[in-house]
This record gives sequence, C-alpha cells and structure tokens, in this order.
Amino acid sequence: MPVETHIVRVADNATPSQIELILKTLVSVGGRVEVVASRSIIATFNSEYADLVKRKPGVQLVGGVNFRGRTVRKIVKRSSA
Repeated sequence: MPVETHIVRVADNATPSQIELILKTLVSVGGRVEVVASRSIIATFNSEYADLVKRKPGVQLVGGVNFRGRTVRKIVKRSSA
C-alpha cells in the first residue's frame, strides 16, 4: 500500500493521554505528523495502518486526503482608468 496523507479527527472527549497514544502510534508505524490543529491531526503514513489508528481510543475518524491536482488561482487586481 502507498504512503498517503490522512486526517485523523480526535474525539471531543479524548484525554491528553489518549491523544499522546495516537501520536505515538502514528510515529511507531513509520508515519510523519505534518500538522496538529485543534482536534485534527494531518499525518502521512502507510494506508494499511489506517485501521490500526482508527481502533485507538479517542479517534473519531481517519480519512485519506488528496492535495494533488489542485490549482491555485492567481488574483489580479485591475484598476479602472
């Protein structure tokens, strides 16, 4: 299975020790934690470990994220004469 970017949503009632266990699990499977914001973790890891992460206490959701193929539009400010 390929390495993909995933979003891990932490449950609202998760304790700090459960969140620490989630992060340790991500690192132990060879993953890389990219961003931790509020109750969401964006991490890159092998897709075959998604079920393992999903079964950890305190995890609400694990889903793949695809950032490829997105174009950033250029904003041009035009002034009238």
